[in-house]
This record gives sequence, structure tokens and C-alpha cells, in this order.
Amino acid sequence: MTVSGHKELAALFAVSILSLTACGGAAGPAGTSPATDGGGGEEQVHVGLVQIDLTHPFHVGEVEGAEEAARRHGFKLTVVGGEGDVTKQIAAFENLIQQGVDVISVNAIDIAAYGPALESAAAANIPVVLLHSESDQVVATLGFDEYATAQAVGEYAVTLLEEKNGSASGQVAILQGLLGQGLNESRTGGFTDVMDQHPDIQVVAKEPTNWDPQRATEITENLLVAHPDLDMIYGLSDGLTVPGAEAVERAGRGDDIIMVSVDGSDFALEAIKEGTLASTFLYAPQYSGYWKAWVPYRVALGEDVGEEILIRGALVTPENVDAVTELVRDMQEDIAEFPFETPLEELFEQYVSR
Repeated sequence: MTVSGHKELAALFAVSILSLTACGGAAGPAGTSPATDGGGGEEQVHVGLVQIDLTHPFHVGEVEGAEEAARRHGFKLTVVGGEGDVTKQIAAFENLIQQGVDVISVNAIDIAAYGPALESAAAANIPVVLLHSESDQVVATLGFDEYATAQAVGEYAVTLLEEKNGSASGQVAILQGLLGQGLNESRTGGFTDVMDQHPDIQVVAKEPTNWDPQRATEITENLLVAHPDLDMIYGLSDGLTVPGAEAVERAGRGDDIIMVSVDGSDFALEAIKEGTLASTFLYAPQYSGYWKAWVPYRVALGEDVGEEILIRGALVTPENVDAVTELVRDMQEDIAEFPFETPLEELFEQYVSR
């Protein structure tokens, strides 16, 4: 199946390929029963979640959300990562097949390389939910409305450039993720399509970072030298943009260069309050991680979840950052009670309107 249209700091883990198991029967929040799999004595559903890596702050936060879904609904969860390497990631995926999991959810580094692995999953009768990419070999796709997100960031970026330069003009650079990944292409394309509507705005660089914060820092330092008149940097993830913003500040260019981002991570919200980041886009890692485990679990139970599920977030600016900070804090500190099943857009509106 295909996705219609254009689609998609916590503690670091000691290793990048890691199994995390969350099982039913764990103590539930006060006033509730321990999590179960919905049937007394029945075999527990086993969900496998394959991440790009287990070091990027967003991916770390997603594991927290996925673990809460497992605790809440009583299924077994195994999380693995590929260290940002497609060969290692496919090996981790295939290992889950060998383990006999009931369903796999995968954020593929390069879905084009997954043909044989997806065939193996099908031969083992293991359904696959694909995250942030497209394939006709999976039962469902789950991700963010990446193109619409990037357009929203782009439109706000134009407003910021107008305020800075007196017109829609200036030089912009982009800190990308992984080339070839669907999320990367849509999160770039929606933004550049908006920039292309303004002939006096130049996108002077699009640099892949492989979602590596250190690489983002190094690229930003190089951009400041190569493009001394740079007006803005758009980072495709807070885990890239905030390190980039820190590099800009160290270079004494904080007042000259506008930083815009995506993810809605807690440290990015603090950066907005401090004035080092102009905006981010709320996806919230714990929220998306919950869905990346909860949806596959429902698939394993035989539920028809549809062919495409999109998580839609909201633009975070200095005007609404306090409300969003409260939302994210509640999500992290009261994770066992947080209403993850509620659409994120609806949660955003509830907090902003308080």
C-alpha cells in the first residue's frame, strides 16, 4: 500500500542495539488492575519495534512511550536499533522474525533495502507496520503528516525572515536526517516547496546528518564559515537543531541566525524560552512511541486499523510554548495516566486554551 500525498534530553543508552522487554502483569497506577493481555491465561502478544538507533533523544523518548503502551495493554515489547546502519537494522529485524514475534513495527533507514526481509516476515505470517516510509509489502503505515508539517514550518519561517529582513528574503540552510528515508524527503520537501514560492529566499545548503547530533554540530560550524550571510537554519529534528543552535551561539551568531525545528522535545521547548530556538513542531516522542507500539499490538489482535495512520501535531512558538511545556511535562511525569489515545492535535488545543 502507499501513503497518500507527501508524508512523518533523555538518558542515552549504552549500546545501539538493545532489547527492552515490557511485560503484562506489572503494577498498574493507583486504582487500576495490573496490565493484562485481555485474556486470562492466553499467550501474551509479542510486539517488536525496530528503531533507526537507540541514542537519538527522540528515539529514546519513543521507547519510553512504547514501554508504557506495553504496560498499559499487557503485551511483551522488544525494542531493537540499527546504529543508523541499514545492514545492522535489517539484521535486527530478521532476528525478531527468528524470535517469533507476533508483529513488527519498523522505522526503516532505507525501505528499498527491505524487500527480502519483508518477504521473510510474510512467509512467517508476521504482519509489519511501517513507520515514516511507503511499501506495498506491509499491512499498515504509521507516521506524521510530514509534508504538511514542513509546510507549516516553512510558512512560519517566511514570516520570521520577513520580520528580520523586511521582506521574504535571505539565505537558508537545512540540517537533514538520512537521505532516502521517506520522513527525511517529505520533511525537507514541504519546507523547500514553500521557500520556492519566494524568489528572494535561497536554500544554500541541504546537509544530511544521519540524525547524529554531533554531526549536526560539525555541519553547522562549517555552514557558518561557508555562508557568512546565512539567515536561518532549519533542522529536521530537535536533536539536530538544538546542537546546531548551540554552535551558532558559541560562534556569536545567535542574534543573526534564526533556528527552526521539528519534534517538540522538552529541551527544544526550553531553547524556545531561552530565545535560541524560534520554533519547533510538536510530535512529542513519548506520544509517537506509544502509538508505534500500540497500533502494531492492535494489528496482532486482528483489528483493522486502516492502511494509513497519521499523527498530526502543531507549531510551537514563543506564544504557546508554556502550554506545550505543561503538556510535555504531564506526558513524561504522569506517563501511566496520560491519555495517549487522544489525538495529539486535540491535546494541544486543550492545553493552549486553558
